[in-house]
Amino acid sequence: MPDIDILKYRNDLKTKKEAEKVYVFDPLRRKYVVFTPEEMIRQLFIQYLLQELKIPKKHIAVERQIIINQKSYRFDILVFDRSGKPLMVVECKSHKVNITDKTAFQISRYNIALKAKYLCLTNGKRSYFYKIDFDNRDLKILENIPMISIK
Repeated sequence: MPDIDILKYRNDLKTKKEAEKVYVFDPLRRKYVVFTPEEMIRQLFIQYLLQELKIPKKHIAVERQIIINQKSYRFDILVFDRSGKPLMVVECKSHKVNITDKTAFQISRYNIALKAKYLCLTNGKRSYFYKIDFDNRDLKILENIPMISIK
C-alpha cells in the first residue's frame, strides 16, 4: 500500500498558543483552529495537496457539512475538479488511530452523496487510496498515489 510523507510539511504549519490551548492556522478556512491530533493530520494533508499535487486552494473544501438520509455529517477534505464536481474525498484520523473497516464505511457513506472518483483514508502513518468506477460498480485499490488533476 502506498504511503506519503506528510510529516515533511510540519514546519509549514503555523501554530499559536492561547489560554493553554494550541491552535493551527488553516489556510483554506483562513483561521486558527484547535490543534488536535486529527487536525494535525488534516493540516499536513492539506499541505500535501497544495505543495505536492499543486491543487489550488479554491478547489479544496475542509470540514463541510453534508446531509445524507436527513442526517448531518462533516467530511474532512474534499477536492473538486474544474467544473466543481467532487474529485477526491479524504478522511483523516489521528496518528494514534488505526484505519479500519469502520473508517472505510464512514468515507463510503459520505461518498454516497459526494460521488467523488477517488477516496483517501489517512492517519499520517498510513494512507490508502481507492478509485471508484461508478458505471461498472467497481472499487480499485491503487498501488500508487493518484496524481490527481483538477482538469
